[in-house]
Amino acid sequence: FKFKVKFQKWLKSNPDKTYQDAINAYYELQNSKEKTKIDKQFQYNQYIRDFFEDNDDRTLNDAIKCWKHKKSLKGHNKYEKSDLDVLN
Repeated sequence: FKFKVKFQKWLKSNPDKTYQDAINAYYELQNSKEKTKIDKQFQYNQYIRDFFEDNDDRTLNDAIKCWKHKKSLKGHNKYEKSDLDVLN
């Protein structure tokens, strides 16, 4: 069982629905191929997603090293190709 934000939002916006409605919504949301929007407070998650969209041959360890370096710098924490320089 994976409890994702999208399902949590569904639950909050549908308080009068039945458990069966919730189960149906859960499976529908789980099977959806639509990318979810990552809220601003989850910058790490967004960074990791963007990192792997651009570098599917890299490891999670690489992504984390780049993230740690990025967040130590002034400015935004969005992934950029130049973030890979820290791995060299």
